[in-house]
Amino acid sequence: SDRNDGRIIKGKKQPQEQEALKIITENFHSGEIMLLHGNSKTNTNLLAQIIKQAREQGYEFASLEEYQE
Repeated sequence: SDRNDGRIIKGKKQPQEQEALKIITENFHSGEIMLLHGNSKTNTNLLAQIIKQAREQGYEFASLEEYQE
C-alpha cells in the first residue's frame, strides 16, 4: 500500500533535497538505525548535513558491533 507521509509514495520521484532533509531530521529518534541508499543522489548530497544535524542534537554514531555492546 502507498504511504502518504512524505517518505514513501509508490511511483513518485525522490523529494527535493530540502524536503528530504526535513523528513529525515524531524524523525531522528534514540536507537535509530538509519538506512540511506548510496545510489540516491539526494541521500549522497545530504549525508554531511544529516550527520551534522544529528550530532548537534546530541546523537552519536557507532558501528553495529559497538551498538550491541
